[in-house]
Amino acid sequence: MADTQTQTNVDSLTGEFRQLRGEFTRIAQLLEQTARQAGNEAASRARAAGEYVWSETQSNADQLAEKIKEQPLASAGVAFAIGLLLGLIFGRR
Repeated sequence: MADTQTQTNVDSLTGEFRQLRGEFTRIAQLLEQTARQAGNEAASRARAAGEYVWSETQSNADQLAEKIKEQPLASAGVAFAIGLLLGLIFGRR
């Protein structure tokens, strides 16, 4: 009778382990899906941020080009002064 009870317990434990294995498989799949979705969302946000920065950079470059066209002599003077200043700073090192 003890052998029958032991065998019943072993069979029950085997069934429980099979169920646990199935549960762990489902949990792993859910974790993988969640990580993939989070990665896709992060990539989407990064792409949107990059597009925004690129758009702002182009807009600022266009504005700067327009100001240079409007005041070419003043722009050349400012560029010369900045170049001279940078040359003095980095030329002494």
